Amino acid sequence: MKKTLGPLLAAALLPIGGAVAHHALEFIELESYSTSRKGEWLFHLHYDFMSEDKNDPRQDHWEITPGLAYGITDRLMFDVHGHYAKFENGLVLEERQAEFEPNGPSPFFEAMAFTLQYRVTEGAPVDVAVSGTFELPMERAKDLLGSEEVYAASLILTRNFGVHGNITLNLGSEWEGGEDSQSWGIGIRESLTGQPHGTAAGIEFLGAFDDFEDSWSVLPGIYIPINEQTILKTGFEVGKGADYTRANITLMHRF
Repeated sequence: MKKTLGPLLAAALLPIGGAVAHHALEFIELESYSTSRKGEWLFHLHYDFMSEDKNDPRQDHWEITPGLAYGITDRLMFDVHGHYAKFENGLVLEERQAEFEPNGPSPFFEAMAFTLQYRVTEGAPVDVAVSGTFELPMERAKDLLGSEEVYAASLILTRNFGVHGNITLNLGSEWEGGEDSQSWGIGIRESLTGQPHGTAAGIEFLGAFDDFEDSWSVLPGIYIPINEQTILKTGFEVGKGADYTRANITLMHRF
C-alpha cells in the first residue's frame, strides 16, 4: 500500500500516511458513498507514478493496481486489489540498500488488499457510508520495505448537487505495526458538459490530522466516460510544499 496518501465507491480516498482506496468511480483517491449494485462487478486498473521528494530521484516509485469489486447486496460491496510496484533504492530499508545499488530491486508484488463498504443511509440530506480495509503485505515487501499488515476504516459523508455535482468528505483511521493515524479528505466534482454522465472535473484535498503541514496534498482530476460501462480518469497530485508529486491514470469497467 502506498505510504503517501492515504478503496465501485464512486470516489476513492485514502489519505497521506494511509491505505489507498482504489475502487472509485467519481474521484481518484477519495472513497465515495456509491457501491456496486447486487450482482454487479467492477474491474479497475490503476497506474501511479510517485515522487516522494522532487530533489531525490532515489525515492521515486511506480505502481500498477488491478482490482475487482462485487455488489453482495445493493448496499454492501466487496473489493479485492493487488499492488505490483517498483521502488528506487532510497525507499528500501537502509540495511538492504547495498544489495540493490544503484536503482533498487526489480518490480515485485507488494501487497493484496480487501475492502468491505456499506451504505448506511439512502436518500438522506447527507448520505453516510462506512468502509473497512485489510492489507496484507507480501514477503518481499516485508523484507525490503519493512511493510506490515494494515487495518483501515473510513466514514464517508456525501451530498449531490446540480446536474452531476457531488461533495464528499472522508474521515479515516489506520493501524499499522502498533501505530495509528487519522486522516481527512474532501472532494468536489461537477459535470463539464451539462450532461449527467458527461465528462466531469474535480479536485480533492487530502491530509492527516496529526501532521497537517507535512501531510497535505491537492489532486485535480478529469473523469471521461468512454461508454455507459467504462470510465477513464486521470489526475496530478502535489503535496508537502510541492516536494511530493503523483501522476495517475485509471480505467474502470462495470459488468
